[in-house]
Amino acid sequence: MTKQDQPLAAPEIVDREQFDDALAEQVAAEKEVTRHNDRVAASRRRLPMVEVDDYAFTGPDGPVRLTELFGDAYLLVVQNVMFGPDWDEGCPSCSWAVDNLPADMRRMSDEAMAFALISQASIDKLEAWRAKRGWEHLWVSSSGTTYHYDWGWTQQNERGEEVLRPGYSYYLLKDGKPYLTYMTTARGVEAVLPVAQFMDRTAYGRQQDWEDSPEGWPQYPTYG
Repeated sequence: MTKQDQPLAAPEIVDREQFDDALAEQVAAEKEVTRHNDRVAASRRRLPMVEVDDYAFTGPDGPVRLTELFGDAYLLVVQNVMFGPDWDEGCPSCSWAVDNLPADMRRMSDEAMAFALISQASIDKLEAWRAKRGWEHLWVSSSGTTYHYDWGWTQQNERGEEVLRPGYSYYLLKDGKPYLTYMTTARGVEAVLPVAQFMDRTAYGRQQDWEDSPEGWPQYPTYG
C-alpha cells in the first residue's frame, strides 16, 4: 500500500452541529498557536547578529563570494542542502524542500530577499543534480572553504564520522559586510515547507510513523 491508495480508516461521521462545535474548538487551539508564534517571531526580530567571513564559494561561473549572493538585495536566505563531497546525489529530504520553494521567486526579491543554495559537493555535482531536478536557483559549492564546519552544518559524531545537517541561514548585508541574524535546522525548517503544512491539515496528516494518529491511520517511515 502506498500514499496513492486511499485508506479504509476515516474520521467519524457526525452532523453539521457536531462538526461545527469540534472545528470551533480546534480553531481556538490554533489561534493560541498563532499568538505564540507571533511572540516567538517578535523575539526573533530582537536577536543580535554576528559578522560572517565573506567566504569564497564556487558557482557555475567560477568564484562567488557570500556578499555577491545578495545581488541587489540586502537580505539573503540560504538553504544549506545536504550533499556531501563523496555523494552522487543530493539528500532526498533536502531536495523535497527545494521543490517546496515558491514557484515565483520574484516574490522574494520584491521583499529585498535574495536566495541561494549552498552544499559541500563539487560544483559539477551540484549542477548535474540541479539540472536533473529542473531547479533554476543559484547553487554554490563550499568545497575548499570552512563554511560548513564553522557554522555546524557539518559535524563529527561520537565515532568521528562527518554528519551533515540541513537548514536555513538568514543574512543581512550591512555596510558591505555579511551578518548572520538567524539560523535553523532539524524540524525548524518545516515552517517554510508549504506541502508539509498542507499535509498537516488533511485528515491523515503527514502519514509519518512518529505522528500521534488514530488507530488505523496510514503511517510510513519518515525517511523511507
